[in-house]
Amino acid sequence: MLSRRYECLFIMLALLIPAKALQAITPTPTPTPVPTRTVSFAWLASPSAGVIGYKIFWGTGSGNYQNVRDVKNVVTTSLTLSKSSQYYVAVSAYTMSTSSRMSNEVIVPVLSVTW
Repeated sequence: MLSRRYECLFIMLALLIPAKALQAITPTPTPTPVPTRTVSFAWLASPSAGVIGYKIFWGTGSGNYQNVRDVKNVVTTSLTLSKSSQYYVAVSAYTMSTSSRMSNEVIVPVLSVTW
């Protein structure tokens, strides 16, 4: 008779424990942030009539620009770039109907961290 009471007590205690507490908790990995840097760019305004804005292009391969930003009629901008990658940056002017050729490329090298 005594052992039957313990079985009931055990079953009741097991029912009082939340199901989540019985499951193994797997920690969620925290992504390691990519170290970045802010790089500023400036260029001379185009002397061509009709230029209404500029686009800055950047990417990780020469002539292979994965990103573009229309900076309108401003001749400066800043980009937040990874410290561990080399970037290639160029600018193009545009009018209402056409775009100019790309400027010469500027290479932003990998930023070495010195400890």
